[in-house]
This record gives sequence, C-alpha cells and structure tokens, in this order.
Amino acid sequence: MGLAALLDRFVLAREEDFFRRVKTAVGLKIAEGEADEGGLSAYDVEIFDCYTNIMHIYRDAADHHLKESHIITTPEIKSVWGGIYELLMSRLMQYEGEMEINPIQAEKKIIAADVVADVFAQMGEAVKEYRESHDYSDFLTDVRKRLLQQELSFGSVEEVLADIINQFEKHCNEHFYSIYRRGLEAKLTNLNNLELRKQAESYNTLLKEEIEILRQIIVVQAMALEKIAWDGGATPEESAFIAEVLGVLRETYQKEGQTSGRINRGFLETANHHKENLGRVTINAESPEEFAEIYSVDGAFPPDLAVIFENFKDARAEKYAPFAESLKNALSDRLGNFHKKLAVKKTYFAKKASWQISQMSMECCDAFAEIAAHFEDGKEHFLTQEEKDIIKGVAETVVIKIDSIKDGVQQFEEEANAIIEGFPAEGSEVCGEDFVVSRLVEGSNGAKVIKEILDEFVTAQQEEAEKAWAKHEEPLAKKVLAFQRDNLFFELSTFEEIMHYSVSRLRESLDVQILEFVVEIDKQYKNLEQILARYGIEKIVPTAHEPFNAKEHEVLMAEVQEGFKKGEIIKTMNSGYRNSERVITRANVIAAR
Repeated sequence: MGLAALLDRFVLAREEDFFRRVKTAVGLKIAEGEADEGGLSAYDVEIFDCYTNIMHIYRDAADHHLKESHIITTPEIKSVWGGIYELLMSRLMQYEGEMEINPIQAEKKIIAADVVADVFAQMGEAVKEYRESHDYSDFLTDVRKRLLQQELSFGSVEEVLADIINQFEKHCNEHFYSIYRRGLEAKLTNLNNLELRKQAESYNTLLKEEIEILRQIIVVQAMALEKIAWDGGATPEESAFIAEVLGVLRETYQKEGQTSGRINRGFLETANHHKENLGRVTINAESPEEFAEIYSVDGAFPPDLAVIFENFKDARAEKYAPFAESLKNALSDRLGNFHKKLAVKKTYFAKKASWQISQMSMECCDAFAEIAAHFEDGKEHFLTQEEKDIIKGVAETVVIKIDSIKDGVQQFEEEANAIIEGFPAEGSEVCGEDFVVSRLVEGSNGAKVIKEILDEFVTAQQEEAEKAWAKHEEPLAKKVLAFQRDNLFFELSTFEEIMHYSVSRLRESLDVQILEFVVEIDKQYKNLEQILARYGIEKIVPTAHEPFNAKEHEVLMAEVQEGFKKGEIIKTMNSGYRNSERVITRANVIAAR
C-alpha cells in the first residue's frame, strides 16, 4: 500500500504539471491576436487614434487662430471664420485630452482576460469531474496492479507514467477542446458585439460626427470664405491665413475620412460575416485531435512522458508493406505534379490581378498628372486671376491624390507580393504507408483497391487542394478590395466633389486660359472613366427618381422633396463602383422620405 500511495502522489503531481502547461498554451491561444482573419476587432483600435488626430488638428487650428487672429479684419471673413473657430472649440471641449492607453485597446484586453479566466475555471471543473469518475478510479487500480506484478525498473515506470498522461489527455482533450472552442467564439463574439463594446461604439460615434463636421466646414463654410476671397473681399494676409488653415482641414478630412469609411464598413460587415469569421479563425482547431497540437509541442511536458509506443503490425500488413511503399511513391509523384501545375497557374493569375490593379491606379495618376501639368504651364497667368485660389486648390488637391494613390500602390504591391510569395510551391504529404497498407489489407481484390486509391483518393486530394488554394487566395482578394475601396476609389470619389464644388465655379470665368484649364479637367475626368472601363470597372451613378437600392446606394441624407416619392433618389453626391456584378463601393445619395 505504501508503494500505491507514493504512486498516487507522483501521478497527481505529473497530472498537475501537464494540466498547467495545457492551460498556459490554451490561454495564450485565446488571448493572442485580434482575429486578423476578419471582423471589426481586427482594426478598431484605429478609431481612437483617428479621432484623437482630428482633435490635434482642431487644436493646431485654434492655436493658429490665437496667434494670427489680428490679421482677420474684414467683417464677413471674421464672421464666417469666427463660426468655424467656435465650432472647433466646442468639439475640443468634449475631448478628454491625451491618454497614455488607447481605451478601445484596453477594453479588448479586458474582454480577452475575462474569457481566459472563464475557460481556465471550466477546464478545472472538467479535470475534477474526470478524477472523480469510475473510469479514472479503475484506471489507477489497473496501474497499481501492473506495477506490483512486474519487476520495477526505470523503463517500466516510464511506460506506466506515459500511459497515465495519455489516458488523462484522451479523456480530457474533448472537454478541453469544447471549452476552448466556446471560449474563442465567446471572445470574438464579444469583440464584435457593439452592445458590449462601449468604448468602440462611443468613439466611433464621435469619429463619425467629426468627419461630418469637417465635411460641412469644407463644403459650406470653407466655400463661403473662399468666395469672399475670390470676390476681392479679403486682404492678402487674410487669404494666406484662410488657405493655410483650410488646406490642413481638407487634408485631414481626406485622410481621416478614408480611415473612418473603412472602419464603418467594418461595423456594417461584422454583423453579417461574424459566423464566417469565426469559422476562419478556428480553422486551426477543427477537431479535438488538431486542437491537441497547440499544446503537444516540445517542452509541453517532460520528454520522458512523451514516449509513443508503436503497435506491432500483423503478418498480412507486413506482407503488403513493400508494395505499399511503391504505391505511395506513385501517388506522391502523381499528386506532386498536380500541385506544382496548380501552384504555377494560381500564382500567375494572382500576379496578373495584382498587376492590373497597380496598372489601373498608375494610369489614373497619369490622368491627374496631366491636370497638374496644365496648371504648371499656365501657373504664372492663373495666379494673377480672381479665381486663383480655386485653381490653386484644384491643382494642390490633384497632387495630393497622385501622392496618395502612389503610396497606396506601393504598399499594396508589397503586401500583395508577400502574400503571393507565401503561396505553396508544392502540396503536402499525400498519404502515409500505413494508410495504403490498411486499404490493401481491408480489400479482397487488390486491383480494385488500387483503382479506388488512384481514382477516389487522388480526386479527393485534388478537390482539397482547390479548397486550400481558396484560403490562400482569400487574403489577396481582401487586399485588392481594401485598396480599391479605401485608396483608389476614395480618391476618385472625392475628385467628383472637386468637379461639383470647384470646377463648376471656374466654368463661369471669362478668361480663355481658365476655360482651357476646365476643358483639360473635363477631358481627364472622362479619361478616368475610360481607364476604369478598360479594367472592367463600371461607375454606379443613379439618376433622379430612380428607386433606392441598398445594394448599390447608400443614403447620406433623407428629406422631403416635392415631386419625389418616398424611396426615390433625389440627387447623387458621389458615384459608386462595381466590377462585373460585384459592388465595390456604393453610390452616396440623397433620397426622398
């Protein structure tokens, strides 16, 4: 009995050590990362950074006002600019100031920590239930008998301890897997649940408000200030002050508006794709056996307990072994050639798609560059005209767009190439010798079994390869879509605003060179449409009275308008874009209510 008691204590200590290591591996697996495969939680810490950056710009504008306010002497300018300044100050009053820790990120860490703590508690209960079970009691009794009935040696004890850990893992792994899976899903669900994510929801609401305020300042108040300047109602100092401040606000709206748009698409898409995202996130733990691999690594438990004992093959299996090896090699060669051809094909089309996106973007840059070049050619004349501020603003904005698209293309190409370079060159191991042997042993007709292996197994492997490639290609498709939405089409969409609000004013000019500049802008605007068409991109431009379609249209504002029925489109503010039947960005519209 003394030996049995000593064994029980030693077994308990080894089990505790194993359980502790499993908990550590599982806890790290749940806590690590922020669901990079998809969902709002992959990037929403940017919300706070974007919001605080806008606040910093407000503060800079306010400081500039305090230093240079004596320059503003014209009553009309003082009135309009004073309204802008008061609006910026009112927003700054709501701002809590500098924070050392991003509150959204801190909230996410708390959610992960709570889930891990709950998972650990559930795993502890599973271990307790197992140790109190009859199976565990019977197993320990059997172990004692084995040790007492044989000659004790280091090897025999090692075998028994390995059996204990294997038994412990066998009985607990399914429970651990189920707890881990539920914990991971709970974490991601909470991260993507805006009712729980108070910080993300709160700061995103603030961010949307600031983007809309910036839009109104630029579209309404900035235009009013510039009109006063164009009409000669401002001093040169006032014009310089206005140009500097409004230039910063415009640049901020363009940059942060792009980020905000991407974040808000995430808010909308997360609810729709949450289950799909969970499936992708947990793809590395699709079964209890695969789940065990996250803690069955070097150092997961002492090497002396990691001994795996092979079973003896029966006589029939040994008879087939030499032939099975030859058949396995034939299968490997056949599938290896298929994988290589598939890899070449997939890589070629991936590179082609990436190149087309970059080429289309650079051609758009060339169109913008023609506008900038026309401005430079007539710059000396343009800057002497009343419309100089409008012309200069158009030219500067176009240059910003060129730089933005080129920077975006460079980043896209680097990330896309990295994804493509990560494509597998060859397939994984097709099958082991044991698999082939078991199939041959089970069948009575050797020729029939061989045909089944060659036909069914190879076909299944090829289908699995196609499915695996879909997962490899998915990150690239996401990069393409994100670049189109957040960079290229954002720049083209905001260029439409320039056509509506700035170029339209230049059409009223009586100066020949200015009108020629307008002709050049119109020409390049048409050229941009032709470039997109060559690459299969179609603009979505709904007409007045067209019924609202949520798939293609996004309502910016709903208002009552005489002559329009509820749900009809009154006006298109920004075009949308589609590629074949897939909508990439929706058109922004004003609809009747």
